[in-house]
Amino acid sequence: MKLVTFCSFKGGAGKTTALMGLCSALISSGRRVALFEADENRPLSRWRANAAERDTWDPGCSIFVADELPLLEEAYAQADAEHFDYVLIDTEGGSSELNNTIIASSNLLMVPTMLTPLDVDEALATYRYIIELLMGEDLVIPTAILRQRVPVGRLTMSQRSVSDMLHALPLTRNPLHERDAFASMKDRGMLHLSIEKAAADPGLRLALRNLDNAMEELLQLGEFVAEALEA
Repeated sequence: MKLVTFCSFKGGAGKTTALMGLCSALISSGRRVALFEADENRPLSRWRANAAERDTWDPGCSIFVADELPLLEEAYAQADAEHFDYVLIDTEGGSSELNNTIIASSNLLMVPTMLTPLDVDEALATYRYIIELLMGEDLVIPTAILRQRVPVGRLTMSQRSVSDMLHALPLTRNPLHERDAFASMKDRGMLHLSIEKAAADPGLRLALRNLDNAMEELLQLGEFVAEALEA
């Protein structure tokens, strides 16, 4: 069972959206995925409730509340007993004993960011915090920056500047672009099941291409995660 953790000190960086997308990609590839909800705002539970209303929740995925250390330990024991392939963890914002424990227990760490100076500054602060924590614990855990909401077309000069800066750090192979399919996942449920519904509805055929493009990016992210864990 591999633990993949999404970390960000800043709210709105897109960590929960990225986690939802990766979850859908892994499940569509035949993996069993557990989600640990360490964020006390419970965005994953709301996602599951919205998906249940639309019949777009995959039973191959379970959510475990893990916003306290005892709950985290219970969630890990239960997920391990149920033989999940992956655990994706949505951390709370900022630094805490809970986050430190999650980071130190992970197999892969992902730091999402948008291409704005403020978001990149926060991502760099999160990345620096992770590295210092791992060094203090004498741990080596692969960590990667995930660029989010990247424009499909040309970047502005500011976006290009911060993007160039990020290339000095370990990055995921491909970014996630700014797509309606990503923005609407919290309401529509799991993307691979939304695609199935759209394919069966002639009225949604025009939206299907956008959904397919988003899914392709998520499958590439899933491949990156698998390769990083193997390495």
